[in-house]
Amino acid sequence: MPTTDATGRRRNTLLASLVLLRRMAPGITMSEIMALLYVAENPGVRVKELAALMETTAATASRASRALLRAEDPGVLPPARGWLFMAANDREAVSRHLYLTESGVDLCARLDVLIESARPIRAPG
Repeated sequence: MPTTDATGRRRNTLLASLVLLRRMAPGITMSEIMALLYVAENPGVRVKELAALMETTAATASRASRALLRAEDPGVLPPARGWLFMAANDREAVSRHLYLTESGVDLCARLDVLIESARPIRAPG
């Protein structure tokens, strides 16, 4: 189990998840984290819907999701983390929907393992 400090105190689930994300993606923003997690919970979500879920502007949701796209995707922004892709669905050829890439699925699976081994935030006592 990862530790938070030199004393060997166990890291809680939230801290362990944030440390994992920071290690995998130095400089990751809170907006990017939220976009990733909301897309994982809502495959096929559109940017406008993502903005509502994140309780932010469409511009912020767009920037965050575009930073999570693959480098080869149109409209991608640096750092192109490769965890999401945009695609049209069968009903709406123009509208773009967000989905996890295989890399994004793998990352979310790692986060799920951490969540399943939940630790309280406060130390007992």
